Amino acid sequence: MRLLNIITLLSAFLLFSCQSGKVDKTINQISVSILPQKYFIERVAGDDFKVNVLIPPGASPATYEPIPSQMKGIANSLVYFKIGHIPFEYAWLDNLLEGAGNIQLIDISTGIELVRGPEVRHGDHFHKGGIDPHIWSSPKSVKIILQNIYAQLVKLKPENKAKYEANYKSFLSEIDELDKMAAELKVKAGNKAFMIFHPALSYLARDYGLEQISIETDGKDPSPAQMKNLITNAEEKDIEVIFIQKQFNMDNARAIAKEIGARVEQIDPLNEDWAKEMNRIIKLLKAN
Repeated sequence: MRLLNIITLLSAFLLFSCQSGKVDKTINQISVSILPQKYFIERVAGDDFKVNVLIPPGASPATYEPIPSQMKGIANSLVYFKIGHIPFEYAWLDNLLEGAGNIQLIDISTGIELVRGPEVRHGDHFHKGGIDPHIWSSPKSVKIILQNIYAQLVKLKPENKAKYEANYKSFLSEIDELDKMAAELKVKAGNKAFMIFHPALSYLARDYGLEQISIETDGKDPSPAQMKNLITNAEEKDIEVIFIQKQFNMDNARAIAKEIGARVEQIDPLNEDWAKEMNRIIKLLKAN
């Protein structure tokens, strides 16, 4: 199926190239993988660039397959900011960039200490090299992401450096406040464990001394024995809230919550308004 889709994508790109001649690199467009990247760029650059997001709202970076019409957006972009290690980029990015002209590829995970483990399968995809891809889940990591984006935007439009620097510093001060809020979690609560369906808050947990307990195991729903162990673990650690992302079924989270008297909170780490959602997640953890 993937091979067929790759052939379709490349055919669509060749057709687009033949019909339109040279691609238009004058429209000040940047392509990215996920919605939070769009938010980061716009907080620094305002509306100086059109941001083309490959993975649409509600789709998973693990399973989304691009459609042929998205080739045009890639081809007309000055630069592609890759988030770094999401399965979508491993599976599709080389093919998406093939034939797109002199588009620059920038890895905005550069400089981040990556969360690593054994190479594991999550459903129908691998975390290559055991790298957890959710680098945007922590204010500390996002400071580095933002620095990488700011530096590249200044290269693209050096005449707007003063504007970008002011916006960058303003947004950085907001992230500093989120950083302080997150740092208070362990200080106020001691051993702070939380439960989540898919382990999307690994960097938040790592950077602020929290323990993330995942319901999902290697991309699969837990077995009855695993469910029993999860319930015991949750009871021992007095977990009062279970997080689940919008993209996943809530049945197992609700079943565990019912057994331990906890509540289920739906979160969206892929929300375009990253700061608002991160603020909400930290406050939910604080209330746990």
